[in-house]
Amino acid sequence: MLTVDALAVRGIIAEGLEAGAVGIINEIRVREAFFAGTWDIRIADLDMDSLARMELSMAIEIALGVSLAASDFDRYATLGELVDMLVERTNA
Repeated sequence: MLTVDALAVRGIIAEGLEAGAVGIINEIRVREAFFAGTWDIRIADLDMDSLARMELSMAIEIALGVSLAASDFDRYATLGELVDMLVERTNA
């Protein structure tokens, strides 16, 4: 059974956002705060297009085995909520 923690999931999400060319994750202060869990990022503020959503979905599925449709991201207000759900589902 795969066991992951929030930091690992945050890294997977950051990689998926980079692959989808979501620029905010490349800002040093944003990235450091996101990894530390001290600043949450609203999903709506990411302004992801369909390609970015697909890249993020693929990164999550490849790393964690959790399948998410591109529209599933709308269920979560923040990346922190997404992280929590992924940690819970992966460690269940």
